[in-house]
Amino acid sequence: MANAIEFDPLLQTLREHDVVTADVLQEIWDEHEESERPIRDVILSRQILSEDELLELIAGYHASRVINLPATDIPPDVIHSVPASVARMYNCLPVSSTNSSVELVAYEIISPQVMDELMFVLTRDVDFVFAREEDVKTSINQFYGDDSDAVNDMLTALETEIDEVGDSLSMAREDEDTLEEAAGSKPVVQFVNLVMFQAVNDRASDIHFEPFEKEFKIRYRVDGALYEMSPPPRRLAAPITSRIKVMANLDIAEKRLPQDGRIALKVGGRVVDLRVSTLPTQFGESVVLRVLDRSVVALDVENLGMPDDVYEAYTRDIEKPNGIVAITGPTGSGKTTTLYSGLRKINTIQRKLLTAEEPVEYDIEGIVQVPVNPAAGNTFAKILRAFLRQDPDVMMVGEIRDLETAQIAIQASLTGHLVFSTLHTNDAAGAVTRLIDMDVAPYLISSTLEAVLGQRLVRTVCEQCKTPYRPDNEVLTSLGLSERDVEGRDFYYGAGCSFCNETGYHGRKGIYEYLSVSDPIKVMINERQPTLVIRSKAVEMGMRTLREDGIRNILDGYTTVDEVLKYT
Repeated sequence: MANAIEFDPLLQTLREHDVVTADVLQEIWDEHEESERPIRDVILSRQILSEDELLELIAGYHASRVINLPATDIPPDVIHSVPASVARMYNCLPVSSTNSSVELVAYEIISPQVMDELMFVLTRDVDFVFAREEDVKTSINQFYGDDSDAVNDMLTALETEIDEVGDSLSMAREDEDTLEEAAGSKPVVQFVNLVMFQAVNDRASDIHFEPFEKEFKIRYRVDGALYEMSPPPRRLAAPITSRIKVMANLDIAEKRLPQDGRIALKVGGRVVDLRVSTLPTQFGESVVLRVLDRSVVALDVENLGMPDDVYEAYTRDIEKPNGIVAITGPTGSGKTTTLYSGLRKINTIQRKLLTAEEPVEYDIEGIVQVPVNPAAGNTFAKILRAFLRQDPDVMMVGEIRDLETAQIAIQASLTGHLVFSTLHTNDAAGAVTRLIDMDVAPYLISSTLEAVLGQRLVRTVCEQCKTPYRPDNEVLTSLGLSERDVEGRDFYYGAGCSFCNETGYHGRKGIYEYLSVSDPIKVMINERQPTLVIRSKAVEMGMRTLREDGIRNILDGYTTVDEVLKYT
């Protein structure tokens, strides 16, 4: 704890001013770790200090002052001295400026790293004054307008700067030293920051940088669909890729082998993790960033939107002392989020939880998480064997993909451990067949498998442009419904608006099917019955299929017919 206080300047300031006792400092830190909220927010929510008192402390730390921002007159030329994307990304705006320096107003302690970044991006000395959070955010929206305008302005300004340093960027492809210099040049740093800021702002789950012969594409995946942003000049491909590799601590000289890394980024007051993957292609390196934004992903079972019966069954089965709980679905169907949520639900002081993941996506306090690294010989099977000697209560294996991993998971379950895992199958009943295809003995499956949760993610209709309509018979037939089934209820679609970028959708939610491995199902597993027979029996015993859960979501106005037909 002492290290944590010394590491965090705000906690250190509270201690130096004798504002709270060591025990309260510990409580603040624990709540910050558990809730993943900023320490500043924890202090204010506990009413340890008022916002004005906290601002005075922060200003004292920086040897600065607190100002009344709404009463401060800021000339237009001062506002224009800081690009909109910089103001939004760092949650600050200028209140005065000269040719050599700019005074910014913020509402939280500024780290030396952020100060260095701002001095580099703005090419001037930077000083800070402080004001209330709401005043700062309101002023940023007031002076810098719409996000999309900010991005377009930034791209226009960058085009000019890029043209000025164009020759060195073009040379960068051949010369390694020049490449490193170009990757650290102001336009490239600003552009990469802008792309990441816009992606996080648009709730993107992935950012794709794709080099082709004549162009360099950048695409975002939002709610499962890909959207293209304005492409930068083709000659920027190598410097931009190198900038991302520098941020992720990867080897910028290595362009022939795939590499993996991580970037921790603070965007608009939120800490966002980016998982970086590079892949050599014939026209340069393709880079994909997976955005792991904790404020977007709700790692609580209650927030997953499961139907009540599925929620009750899942929370009951994850409390069992032993057995295997498997989650199935294709890549990008939210399996990992559901697994993490289950682990968090049962993560108590009385249980030891271990996970083997490829890679570790979210760090969860109190759970021992081990990354799988096949290149170093650290496979799922090898880690699981080691787990059994670590006295665990619950183990999670990222994916059961071969007989060896399946056998160790079953062995762990038979020796009194609860095992979570995922399988790549189309539906819950298919998990049984998949395990049998791996040559796992049916009697071992029936004696250890407790439940299989099948899931998909469907896009939800945008609430701002939600439009009702009456479906025709053709639509109803495609869903296997009749007029009587819907009783004249409205269906909905999104007409498209600025809030959802004209897509008609905003956000995603899960649809689920839950197969409890009851005695009749166990008998069928032992008899090696095919997937369809097991599925029919489960439906007969009350299982709602993915399609049926999708139809429930259509009738409740959450999603559209197209989404349900696409994923079920």
